[in-house]
Amino acid sequence: MKNNLTALVTGSSRGIGREIAYQLAKTGYTIIVHGSKKTPELHSSFARIKKISPQSRLVVADLGNAKAIAELFTKITTLNVLVNNAATQNYSAFIDLKESDLNRIFDVNLRAPFICAQRAARLMKKNKKGGKIINISSVHARDPKRNFAHYSTAKGGLETLTRAMALELAADNIQVNSIMAGAIATEMTTAARQAILLPSIPANRIGEPREIAQLVLFLCSQKCNYLTGASITVDGGLTLGFCASRPDL
Repeated sequence: MKNNLTALVTGSSRGIGREIAYQLAKTGYTIIVHGSKKTPELHSSFARIKKISPQSRLVVADLGNAKAIAELFTKITTLNVLVNNAATQNYSAFIDLKESDLNRIFDVNLRAPFICAQRAARLMKKNKKGGKIINISSVHARDPKRNFAHYSTAKGGLETLTRAMALELAADNIQVNSIMAGAIATEMTTAARQAILLPSIPANRIGEPREIAQLVLFLCSQKCNYLTGASITVDGGLTLGFCASRPDL
């Protein structure tokens, strides 16, 4: 089932991005599968998608490098959907954070989505068919945690960018929304971390990548042409507040 639509999913070698790319391919999209470097995971993800979407292709680019992003987009002539999913994180106390780590987090988690969206929007506007831009954000954009100030700040900026882009691109029939993900079972949320988080999740389970992917499918669909500038939280109730982890109150 081909729908003649093309989607770029950044960071689609594993985790949430891998599942988003796969689910979009199943609905007929030609997928531009992206990874920051050539890895077995990236090639595995691409092979899986290629089976159901033969026209899909693979691109490799370090999104922390603006020149690499520019080169990536020279290979793209049409684009209907951009999913800004690629992200990186590391832990550091605010007071001890190295400037190099700060720059890397900002470059990948905020600057890259900005540049990718800018270039994607130009293509969408040129083709006069509108489009969808979806930013995969984090609940920590709104509720920071210790040793995560740089990551939370970058994701907070991504939330503001979502609304700013939605405002400026709405007249071109380009809808821009974000998904603030909570604890999702991926490589970035280790089993040990999941065990710590579980008591604070009212749904009493960790989320699955397919649950984010299914929301992306809706946001990409023609059923969702009037929703723009929204930030949708998908976290099983994790961020509902202090009482979520205190059933005795």
